[in-house]
Amino acid sequence: MVVTCDIQFNQNEFGTYFAGQLVDGSVVLKADKPKNVKAVILNISGFAVTKWREKHLGKKRHFSGREDYMESKTYLMGSETSQNFTIQTGTHTYNFACKLPENCPTSFEGLHGCVRYIVKVTLVIPWKFNQTYTRGFTVMKMLDLNYESPQLKIPITSENYRSYCCGPCKTEPLKMQVQLPQAGYVPGQRIPVNALVINNTSIPVAEVRYALVMLVRYSSPAPAIHTCLERITMTTAKSESVLRNCTRSLTQELLVPATPPTCLRSCSIIRISYQVEVEARMRGWYSSQTITVPVLIGNVPLWQTPPIIQQQPRSSRMPAFTEEVLLQGGGLVKGGEQQTVTEVVEEQDIAVVDVLSPVDIYPELPPPSYEESSHTMRGDVNEDDLHAFGPCEFAPLYPVYALPLTLAPTAAVTPEPPRGVYINQNFENDKA
Repeated sequence: MVVTCDIQFNQNEFGTYFAGQLVDGSVVLKADKPKNVKAVILNISGFAVTKWREKHLGKKRHFSGREDYMESKTYLMGSETSQNFTIQTGTHTYNFACKLPENCPTSFEGLHGCVRYIVKVTLVIPWKFNQTYTRGFTVMKMLDLNYESPQLKIPITSENYRSYCCGPCKTEPLKMQVQLPQAGYVPGQRIPVNALVINNTSIPVAEVRYALVMLVRYSSPAPAIHTCLERITMTTAKSESVLRNCTRSLTQELLVPATPPTCLRSCSIIRISYQVEVEARMRGWYSSQTITVPVLIGNVPLWQTPPIIQQQPRSSRMPAFTEEVLLQGGGLVKGGEQQTVTEVVEEQDIAVVDVLSPVDIYPELPPPSYEESSHTMRGDVNEDDLHAFGPCEFAPLYPVYALPLTLAPTAAVTPEPPRGVYINQNFENDKA
């Protein structure tokens, strides 16, 4: 191979950023012999896409959707109308910097769609196929549980009843009540689930199963507004049986693994929510009874005393690094004068210092590790390029906190719903 390309991020080995922060790094081209090119182009983009198909009455229908969040194009060498250039033998380094929009949704790779952010370098080669190198990076929309609804901090309860058979054979109801100490959690925490099972029927409950479930709704505006739901079970547990005409209180813990935060507003074609499910599996051929409790998954945990952050107004104008800004060894060159990344950031009024990480906001908070989600998919960042080089698989990394297992004390479950009761509504039935 004549030319190889390495895309690096400054002081960010894994390429993880929060929305609103500055993405800066370098493109390193290595040539083992001179190579003629028409241009070398750097693209930084962020977008969401959905795609799936369904079969109805023997016909297959295709659904798709797309949203774009950012697009930056820079000519590192040459231009659309320039003559051919020669990449000389050796190593050539180009720096780049681009500010992320503040409303970017979190990176996600799913079965029927993705939210993806990539850096792509394209070598435009005359009379041959272009040569492309792509690297994905993770962007996270900050979801600080301390600044969400105050109801996240109080116990939440859901309950329902069910009778079996009918007529004179109708049984007394099986009552289930599920309570969580709070409604907001982050990856790395454990959710204590307290279930009260009042079995007044003549049918024993074989076992009680618990699950933390991720619900992903994909939307397609064309050819018609249509949705598709993906249900992913992340963590499971189970408890003992409950005999007939008995009452039993059961408690289990569900670990929240590495996962994207709840996303219901920042992306209109991919919505992510979470719920805790408790299922009473009846013995014999009787159907099970399931109760659900919604939970909010964030990336900044509930903390004792959340600080008041004074931030300067952020600029809403996105910088456009076009062919006027050539990125060359050690600095950015504009109008013939070399500038550092910091100088260009200040000149273009890019608000960077006001976008803080969770550790900066909460100094006592243990720093998280960044891990790949085991229940979502890996994406192919080169799926649209037939002549791509370098690695193609990409998986976003999400913050995971090593927090104490003990959370707020679980309130005692009473027959009457306490304050903060949740009237059970299933996300799967939400077609909006």
